[in-house]
Order: sequence, then structure tokens, then C-alpha cells
Amino acid sequence: MTWDDYGISRNRRKELEAFCLQYEEKRRKIQSGISSVQVDGIPGSNYKEGPVEKQAIQNSTYLHDVRMIEEAAIRANPGIWKYLLKSATRGLPYERIEYDDELGRIPVGSTEFYAYRRLFYRYLDELKIGYKSKAIP
Repeated sequence: MTWDDYGISRNRRKELEAFCLQYEEKRRKIQSGISSVQVDGIPGSNYKEGPVEKQAIQNSTYLHDVRMIEEAAIRANPGIWKYLLKSATRGLPYERIEYDDELGRIPVGSTEFYAYRRLFYRYLDELKIGYKSKAIP
């Protein structure tokens, strides 16, 4: 299947690729705990959300994005999802992950790998569109 077969334009593909390149950054930004509020002595504020709520929302958004990327890779091919994830999130071609020190040798050829990677982006596109449509009231 080609990009056109999946209905993914060149610009949309670039958008999805850029989204994936933020994967490690988002994983680093997810904070394991939520810090307590610092009291500054001012009795009130004009903010609708406090720092704890803001941090919780950010964590939730980053976690959702990370899980969405991982889910798309698993859906595309559960046997090679880690290779797909590594390729998409680090911008690596097949040749750079074919013999991976961490994961071992990839069990598919380059043509098959790139077909699965296009499928990965299709699933990611669907997940992102679904996420946006759920966000609209």
C-alpha cells in the first residue's frame, strides 16, 4: 500500500513524522509525581487552574501521545513494533536499525519494513483523528 492508498498527503505525513520525533521529549516531560502547591501568601488568583492541575493536564497529554504512538506501532506489527517505534521516533531508516545492538536483527526485509512503517503512520493518523474528534464537545 502507498501513502495515497492510505489517504495520507505529503504534508500530513510530515506532520505525523514530526509528532513521532517528539516521542522521547514527551516521555522525558512526563513527571512521575505531581508536586504540591506553593503558597505565596496571596489569598486568591485569577487563574482557573492551579499549578497542580496544569501539571496533571500536561502529564495526561504527554502520556496519551506516547501511548498513541506505541499503540500504532503494535497495531502495525506486534512482532516488529519496537523497530517501527525506533525508526519513527528517531527518524532512522531501515539500514540503521537492521542490525540493532539492543533489539537484535530485524526479522523482515526493507520492503516489508517500509510497508509496515506506512501502516504504522496510517494507524497513528487514525488514532490522532479519533482523539481530536473526541475532544470536540
